[in-house]
Amino acid sequence: MASKGNKKKTLVYMIPESESRDHHTYHYTAVKTKTLIQENRKLKMKKYNPVKRIHEIFVEAKLPKHQK
Repeated sequence: MASKGNKKKTLVYMIPESESRDHHTYHYTAVKTKTLIQENRKLKMKKYNPVKRIHEIFVEAKLPKHQK
């Protein structure tokens, strides 16, 4: 029997829906579900944006490139 810790987790980079990737000042990382991966859909979540001090929709974006 496999333990719960062995499940593969996919991390996604979240930015506010109204902003571009270059202009955001805050991001979240969330875990994408198996259903979203199979259906090839982007993750959308309502989160608090501390810069604007409101709740708004955050969408999945590409992870930033690795910096040395």
